[in-house]
Amino acid sequence: MNEKEYICPICGKPTYKLYGHYRKDGLCTLHGKMANSGTIIQCPDCQKWHETNLPCNCKTETAITNNTLTCLICGADSNGKHFCKSCYAKYKDKAIDVRIKNCKDVEVLDKYGNASYVCDDGRKVRSKSEKIISDFLFKYGIRAVYEKTVYYYPENADPIILHPDFYLEDYKIYIEHNGYNGKKYSETKAFTENIYKELGYKVIITSEEDINDIEACLKPILKIN
Repeated sequence: MNEKEYICPICGKPTYKLYGHYRKDGLCTLHGKMANSGTIIQCPDCQKWHETNLPCNCKTETAITNNTLTCLICGADSNGKHFCKSCYAKYKDKAIDVRIKNCKDVEVLDKYGNASYVCDDGRKVRSKSEKIISDFLFKYGIRAVYEKTVYYYPENADPIILHPDFYLEDYKIYIEHNGYNGKKYSETKAFTENIYKELGYKVIITSEEDINDIEACLKPILKIN
């Protein structure tokens, strides 16, 4: 690998360098951390990186072409069953939620099994406050993606991975609920607002006080009569 090739194969950012040595896989600081934590893995067949909870596109495409049944979760060979042995062992004692796109892309929404609050639309979230917000959005027919990942790359600092509670696709607005009170709420609110501002994203940050009357909080912002 020559100097000009030292870029991350996922995002094109500079490859992480430690003590004068580049990562052999070419990953940047953020994606290197994701690989180390097991959030992403490299496909042994096509060598491309993909989220651990999602099958690689090459596996999905092969399965569709061959019309064979593979694991619903990871896309690996499952010997004609709905789950491979690895995913079965990992999830057999858990209640997990998955999202299926285009009848082929599978995303595990809750691999920890701790989204226990059931919303009016059947969605599961992690807290009572999130349920109140979700039920409000469902009531007014507002499409929302739960915990859509946001990546922030500050200068001269480690990347930050955010998991905002909701992303309103039609409004291009994120909703972050802040359960803190007093000074802690003000500090975290300002910190979060600054990140979204630098990214050029719009964000609504709700507090526990807002949850007491979520309609009064969100209806004016979302221009709902």
